[in-house]
Amino acid sequence: MNRREVTKWMLSASIGSLAAERLSASTANFHGAHSSADFGSVRDRIQQAIARGDATGVAIAVIEGGRIVWEEGFGWANREAALKATSHTPFSMASITKPFTTTTLMTLVAEGRLSLDTPANGTLLGSKIIGKNGDANAATVRMLGAHVSGLPGMYESYGDDEAKLVRSPNVLLEEYGRLAYPPATCYEYSNIGYAALGAIASGLTQSEFGPLMHRAVLSPLGLNDSFFGSDNVRVRNAAKRYDPLGHAIPHCTTSTPASGELYASAHDLAQFILFNMGHRVHSPATILSKTDIDELHRPVFVGPSGVASTFGWFASHTASGVPFFFKIGGDPGVANRMFFVPSKGLACVVVTNQSNAGELAYSVCDEVMTSKLPEWRRPIEDCGSPSTPFIADTSYRGRWIGVLEDGGANMPIVLDIGSGQSATLAIGSNRAEEITEMRTEGEAFIGTCSGRIDSPDAIRVGAKTLKLKLLSSGDRLVGRVFAIAGDPNFKNASLPYVLNLSRS
Repeated sequence: MNRREVTKWMLSASIGSLAAERLSASTANFHGAHSSADFGSVRDRIQQAIARGDATGVAIAVIEGGRIVWEEGFGWANREAALKATSHTPFSMASITKPFTTTTLMTLVAEGRLSLDTPANGTLLGSKIIGKNGDANAATVRMLGAHVSGLPGMYESYGDDEAKLVRSPNVLLEEYGRLAYPPATCYEYSNIGYAALGAIASGLTQSEFGPLMHRAVLSPLGLNDSFFGSDNVRVRNAAKRYDPLGHAIPHCTTSTPASGELYASAHDLAQFILFNMGHRVHSPATILSKTDIDELHRPVFVGPSGVASTFGWFASHTASGVPFFFKIGGDPGVANRMFFVPSKGLACVVVTNQSNAGELAYSVCDEVMTSKLPEWRRPIEDCGSPSTPFIADTSYRGRWIGVLEDGGANMPIVLDIGSGQSATLAIGSNRAEEITEMRTEGEAFIGTCSGRIDSPDAIRVGAKTLKLKLLSSGDRLVGRVFAIAGDPNFKNASLPYVLNLSRS
């Protein structure tokens, strides 16, 4: 726990044991006798966005009173194949994979094979987390799932012709599994943390993660539209992805499958929410107890805005203090939103297959949620501190020297921070580059500069933009540099390199 008491977040999920009503996959379903909501304006909003080219395919599911009251698909799952989107069309989930991953881990906890609060290194059978910038044994399993283990962020996508570049979780951790920050001191959204969770689960079960998730979660909950991205046959029949202009994006996978390779339908996401709200889904026995589900929802790190990270979810509250949980998923050709309020039996899911459809998904969820919960307010999925102009105080001013590591790189660096708004970064034998966009996020210094990192991955993707985030830790500065390449709406990469600096 960090910063504040979180008992107010603990919710009772015992809303009853109603089974979810499965509705038509292709037509609008208005159950006037069951719901007072009129979804006509929501349908119009979605159809108008598709007509404008702001979305290609959209599917929605709404839960009210603890059951699905409406689900429908709009537009195209695959325009080229004339395949319409329905509420049962599998869409790429991107980061909405994460709560399914943590649920998979929680089934191992329920079996007594794992504890969330033990050191992750104690359960990693292969490569371990390396702790130069903090105590690696302080990084727990729970912290990995809540983005506060100290591991940095990471993202890279691979086309179908780049399959040989995809690393196993063990190899990825060997190359990029260094702490950027001391555990529990800094929030940073970390796909590497989820690669570690996948490695832990695979090691304990001697099973690949995709089949394990299917066996432990998807199949028992009857989520028949859902599958892990390693199922290449089903991927070909899932919703295709489109760029902001509506052009098809070639299929790709990511460097951290356990963080983002699930495909699921709007209907299955609604079923998953019902499970998270304590309802029995399909089978008479559930895969987790209420206590286990509460552990998934228990806040681990609370940010200044009041948004908290949990073991797989984010938690916030309405203007009147009603707690709710949420998760978003974004990738090239993916913009999904998922919100649920357990105490009200209320939820909304919107999935899309176009890069720039995120605002549409948000606005649709906002309209649905506000119609039943007037005090609803849209949260931001971020537990970090807001950024403010950087002021170079004595803790940061001066010359700092150290080493940049990860991904095969091991390069000397020199950071000069002046008394005013001036700073430079020199890597290896390269010239010093001016740092721009200098800001402060809480106690962290952030900035952007140009530069070249001599690692195979950074050279391969052509990364030339560097984004720094450094924390003062005793008499040192610790943190990371992201080497950035590509277009966030298409194929892109953000590779982490860990820094450890001392005063010159």
